[in-house]
Amino acid sequence: MPLIIGALVSFLFQAARTYLPGIIGRCLLALGIGLATQKFAMPAIKSVVMSYLPALGPAAAYWDASGAGIAFTMILSAIAAQMTQRAFLTKLSKD
Repeated sequence: MPLIIGALVSFLFQAARTYLPGIIGRCLLALGIGLATQKFAMPAIKSVVMSYLPALGPAAAYWDASGAGIAFTMILSAIAAQMTQRAFLTKLSKD
């Protein structure tokens, strides 16, 4: 019985050593991409979109009241996150 428990503990440690760094790395990468998107990409994109919004005139009130602005911000955030991910994961030099 003690050999089985020892083998099980050894297996769990080996599995943690093998798979845990990849999981933690992916979580940290996702957090980094999210942070870069929210702090750097989204303010610039929002300012461009907001500069065109007054040209809509009275339709801007409907834009805000209907919640389309929030939906559009979510879509832009997803696109910005995808572009940021491509920038982070791209090699700097071609070999």
